[in-house]
Amino acid sequence: MALGVLAPSVASRAEDSTVTWLMPDYPPVTIIQGPEKGTGYADIFLRYFVERTPEYRHSIEAASMSRVFGLMKQGQHVCHPSLLKTPEREAYVDFSDPVEFVLPHHIVVRSDRVARLAAYRNADGSIDVARLLKDGSLRMTYQEKRGYPPVVADALKAGAGQRHVIQTSADDDGPFRQLAGGWVDYIITYPDEVHWFAKRLKLPESVQFAYLPIAGLPEYVVGHVGCTKGPWGRKVVERVNAIVAKAGKRPIWVDAEARLLDPAAAKRFEDVYARNSPFRR
Repeated sequence: MALGVLAPSVASRAEDSTVTWLMPDYPPVTIIQGPEKGTGYADIFLRYFVERTPEYRHSIEAASMSRVFGLMKQGQHVCHPSLLKTPEREAYVDFSDPVEFVLPHHIVVRSDRVARLAAYRNADGSIDVARLLKDGSLRMTYQEKRGYPPVVADALKAGAGQRHVIQTSADDDGPFRQLAGGWVDYIITYPDEVHWFAKRLKLPESVQFAYLPIAGLPEYVVGHVGCTKGPWGRKVVERVNAIVAKAGKRPIWVDAEARLLDPAAAKRFEDVYARNSPFRR
């Protein structure tokens, strides 16, 4: 009888102390395969966290974003190290304090096609994304299950189903290949991805990308650890908050992200970081 009572309690404690990290292959944030496996800036954060939380048993599994959010909605005890906080996700995800600091989404276009977007640029050079997406003569592609800030998400929702607004799967290389090949006119992504994929795809020097700011977006955005909503998830993110709070004004994973930028974006990053760092103590 005593063993019968104790066994479920022991199993429950083991489950509570296990953190399953679901990791999509989302370079340069998380890199789960290839010669640069484990060098994404969220990978570097996760190692830092794991080394400082021996009280948890950490399990790392490859998973698509669909599986990440599906298991969270089911209440499974899982986490993701780098999520954009959105109102929709807050219904089933507990988010940590800021962990990552990145430049926001930009309109990315081939340098030789920037003029095609001139009609949608404001006086400060930023792009009116809602107006841009209404232009049926300019094709764009975006990935399902990716998080976008409200101004972009609303524009994508308004354009959903139209032939010039193309939704793709979670193939990260695809949008950049399509852009480089001239099959689409622009994509919407982070500046750190531009430099990464230009090198990864070994594009000829004749193919250069430009990235244009989007009107209505802040100077920077922050990424969060996200865990399944509930007492277990809150406990994990509270531990994340405590670890990050001790990591100093310039955590090592921030340096890893900054190194991914081309010179122009790196200069912008450092200027914005100096004025807005969320890790000041």
